Amino acid sequence: MGLLEQKAAAVVEALSRVELLAPSAVAARARDVWAQCFTLERLALKRAVLRSAISKLEANWCPRNAERCQDSHHASAFVAWELLVDWGRLEDEERWENLDFLQYVLQDSRALDSEHVEQVLGAANCVTWWSEMIGGWVRDPLLERFRAVRSNYVDVAYRSLFE
Repeated sequence: MGLLEQKAAAVVEALSRVELLAPSAVAARARDVWAQCFTLERLALKRAVLRSAISKLEANWCPRNAERCQDSHHASAFVAWELLVDWGRLEDEERWENLDFLQYVLQDSRALDSEHVEQVLGAANCVTWWSEMIGGWVRDPLLERFRAVRSNYVDVAYRSLFE
């Protein structure tokens, strides 16, 4: 059993105990935490693949002036990065039209090995959660949502101790 499965099993086990023993308000917040954990678990691998790809592509940008760089690998790394960041905002038709181009620029950038390219292309079909998987430079919506739900649970659980 992998680490992710162990953590998921621990959350389910804890939830069952909370639902059995805790007041209804605490149990409701615990179910919210479980739902966020389930979402994180479901997206964890694709999220890791995409965030790693973006980091590697950024590392392969031109170390000098990217706008005037003549190295096609540097340009491909930037174009691939741009496509990945904006992939979730493209219309379905645009995504399918750009899928081969995405594969080309990922390979031409030489930032990722062929297995990583295939994993990124596999994740490219999960556009519903794209912005959550990609995250942001300053904010990470998926983790922010989890922290907010977890904080609500902790507050309700703490208050229930004094009621």
